[in-house]
Amino acid sequence: MAVRKILVPLSGEAAEAEVLGTAMTVAKRFGAQIMGLFVRADPINALPYLGEGTSGQVIEQLMQASREGADRLSNTARTIFADAAHRAGLPLVEGSGGATMPSARFADVMGYRDLVIAAHSRLSDMVVFGEGNASASGDNTLEAAMMSAGRPVFIAPQKGAPEVGRTIAIGWDDSAMAAHAITAALPFLEKASSVTILCIGEQGLDPAPGNLLADYLSLHGIAAGIHLAEKTDGRSVGGVLLEQAEKLGADLLVMGGYGHSRLREFIIGGATQHIRSHATIPVLMAH
Repeated sequence: MAVRKILVPLSGEAAEAEVLGTAMTVAKRFGAQIMGLFVRADPINALPYLGEGTSGQVIEQLMQASREGADRLSNTARTIFADAAHRAGLPLVEGSGGATMPSARFADVMGYRDLVIAAHSRLSDMVVFGEGNASASGDNTLEAAMMSAGRPVFIAPQKGAPEVGRTIAIGWDDSAMAAHAITAALPFLEKASSVTILCIGEQGLDPAPGNLLADYLSLHGIAAGIHLAEKTDGRSVGGVLLEQAEKLGADLLVMGGYGHSRLREFIIGGATQHIRSHATIPVLMAH
């Protein structure tokens, strides 16, 4: 699968500059277009929560304040995006700009954030988010992209990555989610200089699942080594995956997302939540 469109949801925060820098690196690597998407809430949707006794003047003032706030955030997001594109040497285009690749495009859309991002994600090859536990603040956009839209997500660490995908570690547990991540990561894997399959578990790890994946990858011309690592001392699988990937010098970790239900992961934790909160290298994840 070719990577031609990379979506980056934006909210106008300064920290998004590093995320965009990593995303631009990926866009240049694959000759893709990167789309920065700012979603503004429709002030009219807040009217049912104001109460029947609210005067028309107060309603108009609140709606105007909402519009002005959205304008400020959109302008900030647009500026951050344009600066990142300039540093990466990517031209800014209007519309699809399909004749100019790689390129960068900014869009400002009104609607419910999760629904808009899910709709745009469905027609994107990859959706990029910054590292952080967004679900704790009620932001479900990553889930909207990965589960509602069924697209692979790319988690960028807070510190920008100058290279992505030269040395790849694969977190492999023989699950359908991990298999979907492998398929999504094939464009990266085919360009990588080194690929290692990481199998994490208790004592007496069976290398057979890793061998099966290595055989599959060989049919794509990808030579992959296998590394078995034990999970001890009650550490999370996500923590061990990151630790082992860093020891291998990986600049990209590929893994399945939400092997357990989202509710269980949110309440008691899981590999997905740990990776979202502690990613120190770029991570490509699919459900």
